[in-house]
Amino acid sequence: MRLLFRKEFFDGIRAGRKTQTVRLWARQWVRAGAICEIPNLGFARILQVTPIDLEDLTETDARADGFDSLRGLLAKITEIYGPERPADRQFYRVAFAFLGEERPVEPALFE
Repeated sequence: MRLLFRKEFFDGIRAGRKTQTVRLWARQWVRAGAICEIPNLGFARILQVTPIDLEDLTETDARADGFDSLRGLLAKITEIYGPERPADRQFYRVAFAFLGEERPVEPALFE
């Protein structure tokens, strides 16, 4: 499973300043606990996925997403996804922990 990011966000992810992303999906693509590859960067564990309306985002969400302000986060969301949300799409708040470049070894379920 992959979670794509623009290169402009790589430094923030590596430094732990970006621990969240807002995505517009037709359905939820990732689940809490999953490990996702971030191409050209490494791997992340998904901590939480929550459906959200943009008007419910907060300054705390903006900081977790690597922005200085909610206004900056909303401007980037509009730049990426456009000004209108299609009726068949939902925004999701995805919290994650960057794990580094090496794929983590998962413990065996059965031994």
